[in-house]
Amino acid sequence: MKFSFVLIAALCAIVGTQAQGQRLKMTPERPAIGDTVNLLYHPDSTLLATGKPIKGAVYIYDTTYHWKAMDLQMKATDSGYAFTIPLTADKGLWAFKFRAGDAVDNAHDTGYIIMGSVPGRMWKAAYAGYGAIRAKRYELGIPQYYTDFQISDTAMFFWMGQEIGYWRAGRTFIWPYVKARALSERQAGLNPDSSKTINAAASYMLKAPNLSQKDLYTLALIFDQYLHKKEIADSLYKVTSGIVKKQADYKAIQAAKTTDERLKLSEQFVKNYPPDRELDALAGIDYDRGVYKNIFAIYIAKNDTSVLAKYINTCPFAELALAYYKMVEIPYADWKTMPAKDAYPFSQRIMDRLTYLKAHKPEEYYYFTPSEFSEFIDKSFRYNYITHAAILKETGREKEALTQVLKMQEEWNYTNASLNQLEASLLEKSGDKKKLNEVLHNSVRMNQASAQIIDLLKKDYLKTHKDTEGFDAYLNSMKDAHTMELLRAHVKSAMIERDAVPFEMKDLDGKTVSLAAQKGKVVVLDFWATWCAPCKAAMPGMQMAQAHFKNDSNVVFYFVDTQERDPEYKEKVKKFIKEKKYPFKVLFDNGDEFYAKYAKLIQTSGIPFKVVIDGNGKIRFAQIGYMGSPSGLADEIETMISLSK
Repeated sequence: MKFSFVLIAALCAIVGTQAQGQRLKMTPERPAIGDTVNLLYHPDSTLLATGKPIKGAVYIYDTTYHWKAMDLQMKATDSGYAFTIPLTADKGLWAFKFRAGDAVDNAHDTGYIIMGSVPGRMWKAAYAGYGAIRAKRYELGIPQYYTDFQISDTAMFFWMGQEIGYWRAGRTFIWPYVKARALSERQAGLNPDSSKTINAAASYMLKAPNLSQKDLYTLALIFDQYLHKKEIADSLYKVTSGIVKKQADYKAIQAAKTTDERLKLSEQFVKNYPPDRELDALAGIDYDRGVYKNIFAIYIAKNDTSVLAKYINTCPFAELALAYYKMVEIPYADWKTMPAKDAYPFSQRIMDRLTYLKAHKPEEYYYFTPSEFSEFIDKSFRYNYITHAAILKETGREKEALTQVLKMQEEWNYTNASLNQLEASLLEKSGDKKKLNEVLHNSVRMNQASAQIIDLLKKDYLKTHKDTEGFDAYLNSMKDAHTMELLRAHVKSAMIERDAVPFEMKDLDGKTVSLAAQKGKVVVLDFWATWCAPCKAAMPGMQMAQAHFKNDSNVVFYFVDTQERDPEYKEKVKKFIKEKKYPFKVLFDNGDEFYAKYAKLIQTSGIPFKVVIDGNGKIRFAQIGYMGSPSGLADEIETMISLSK
């Protein structure tokens, strides 16, 4: 025990002072329980480089062995950011983290940590907290605190052992203690079945008075999984019939052979069993992936939207994201089959629930501070917020829409073309010409401009110019030079040289178009389908690129319709092109004959798929996907064509 204390004291000195380095200074340098610690944080250069506000968080492990995450109230001074922390006797460990935007400072993955102490030893919860936070795989700490750092199972066993030995915390930590011991013994080539340590821990615990259901179930698992004493394990399972029955019903859901059976069992499960985070974790029960995901997925597949009203107040956060994507984003934004007035009730209900959750953080997100959890929600729904703002606009709620758009621009800062277009249309309607002009110019500057934004700029340009001859140069002068330089370098780095696949395909009028007939020309193939939302979203950008070369007879664009599922797809394609007034030369793939050949040649898959072929029949560029900016896509295609020449 003397050796252990010396080791702990040494570690405490490291954790209390040296690990803080020059960035986090505290007075007194080696605080004890009862002290009030004055701390001064000097931001890391990576945080300062973001230009975003510096924020701090503290994760506290209390003496009831629960984590509490809090936002730090810091005061900016000439020397750094100052704050105080009282080391009260109801807490055992404090871990600090600082962030600005997406940049994080946790002392380069070593941690800013204070372990509470009293003369002669660490305070209650300090040992366990120090082990738990540094062993993410045991799911007892703060999962996002460290990035890569992990202690060994032997170290975890040591820290749990110290907590149990000094503070009689066997009931709380016997499971991670035994698990860590068993894993470390297996790594050493030993058999945990015969481990004296595990046997002694289980036997001692078995004799303890007033064991809870969790205690008994934990013991059952230890005797079952680690000591392989089936008779004792079975007797313990019998007296924990509640969680055993719950686990059996959960397994029945996973084993269900039909969706109707799975739905019935899942709905009955949430009626019968309230969540118990710690016990459910021991039993391998996951309400999100194993229960609610079934309910939402099956209801949505049946086009039964009542699932939202029935479960919105009880379902895990992840199901809200799934519901929004399936019930609003796809039908309203992607497929355009749901009008805004029908999308609004679903969209608004989910948004209202998000507002509630920000103010009432669910227990399972204990590891987030209030501001972190709010940011987590916003990040998860950052694209959905744009969709919701569009719905607000379309349903006549322009003021609400503009308020939301302006708030979103604080994060996006004109780096999303859809958001820029939405803000521009709202400002145009409100008559705010000054702010509209800022949005138009910022959209072009960040190369995130839609075709409509370009049209508005062109309209404004013509007020002072007799024609649009110099408009392209005017646009280019607005673009951020560094951004454009990076774009050109990125495009050039993707240049290839492979023999193109010869093709013959029919156009909208039934005429045959071949690659052989395009010799000497740069040919752009855009493989798309009517069911592909990103393909159609990319078309305004492709139209801008095509317009750039409208007077160049040595550049041709073909939009190859492929992988269609509807037997009447040709009529569907013709209707779509006509409705959108796209001046495109559409070719029909034979099923996916030529798409498959080009995809195989490039060793890729998916659409939209764009291929640029030079005048000698060589593929010079191949691109999958769409990143969301019409002007950005146009610049990419224009650069590809210029390089291919």
